[in-house]
Amino acid sequence: MNRNWVYSLFALWIVCSFACTQPKPVANVEVQKENFVFSIKGTDTLSLDKYELPSISPASKKPVMIFAFGGGFKGGDKADKGYIPYFEFLARNGFVVVSTDYRTTLKNLDPSKVSSPMDFIAALQHAIDTAVEDFYDATGFVINQSSDWNIDVEQIVASGSSAGAITVLQAEYDLCNGHELAKRLPAGFNYAGVISYAGAVSGVLPPHWEKMPCPIMLFHGDADKTVPFEQAAMENLGGLWGSSAVAKSLENLQASYYFYKVENAGHEISGLPMSRNQYDIMSFLSRQVLGDENLAITTDERVPGDTIVRKDFTVQDYILDNLR
Repeated sequence: MNRNWVYSLFALWIVCSFACTQPKPVANVEVQKENFVFSIKGTDTLSLDKYELPSISPASKKPVMIFAFGGGFKGGDKADKGYIPYFEFLARNGFVVVSTDYRTTLKNLDPSKVSSPMDFIAALQHAIDTAVEDFYDATGFVINQSSDWNIDVEQIVASGSSAGAITVLQAEYDLCNGHELAKRLPAGFNYAGVISYAGAVSGVLPPHWEKMPCPIMLFHGDADKTVPFEQAAMENLGGLWGSSAVAKSLENLQASYYFYKVENAGHEISGLPMSRNQYDIMSFLSRQVLGDENLAITTDERVPGDTIVRKDFTVQDYILDNLR
C-alpha cells in the first residue's frame, strides 16, 4: 500500500472525527425570559426580568447587564417593547440581561404644589435616592443568584435610559463616594461598567469621585431639555450635572470612559443608541469593561450644515419640562 495514500487517509479520518465531535451552531434560538420578585416595599412589589440565550457551554460564567428603564421617575416599564431588541442583542453577545423595577415617586408629585425650584430639587433627590436604593437591591438579588444563574459577579454592568440613566450613574457615584445607601451592597463591590443614555448625577457641587469609578459610557444630545447635557444646578441647592460635566470629571481623574455626544440632538438620545450604536456599545464592553483597557474616548457626532438649535436652557426650563 502506498505510504502517502495511508497518511492521507489517516489525516482525513482525523478531520472527520474532529468535525463530528464539535457542537453544531444553534440556529434561531429564542432568548429566554424569566421573571423574579426581588423585593416588596409597602404596596410595591418589585420584580425583574431576566433575558438569556441558552448556553452552549454552561461551565463558563456570563457577564450581566442590569437595566433601569426611563420615564421621568413618574412611570415607565421594564419590559417596554422598545428595549427588547437591545436586551436580545446583548443576550446574543453573551450577557445575561436583567431589566428591573424601581419605585417612581415623582408620579405622586402635585405640580401645583411646586412653588419654587427648591421644592422640585428636593422631590427629585428623593426620587433618585429611592430609585438607587431599589437598583442596589436588584443588584444584591442578582449577586445572590450568581451560582444558580452561572454569572460572574465581577462582571456586572449597569445600564439605564433617562431617569434610569440617572439612577445607574448615581448608583456608581454613591458607591465611589461612600453614600449610606451603598451599604446595601456587599463590601468591596463595584459595577464592572456603566452605560448611560442621557443621564446625570445629582449633587450640590460638580461631580467629584472619592474612589476611582468603573469604566463609564455616556450618550447625550447637547440640546436635551429634559436631562441637562451640561448642568441644571443652583448655587447652594445643587441639582443635576449632565454627561458633559461627568465626562470632564472622569477626564480629570484619568478614569476610563467613552463619551458619545450628538450635536443638536435632544432627549431622543435616551433611546436611539440602543438600536443604532450597538457596535459602539459592544466595543466599550469588550475593550474597556471585559478587556480592562484604560481608555478615554470622545465621539462627537454632527450633521454637516445642520441648523443650530437652542441649547441655553435654564433650571426653570428643565423643571417645567419634567413637570409635564
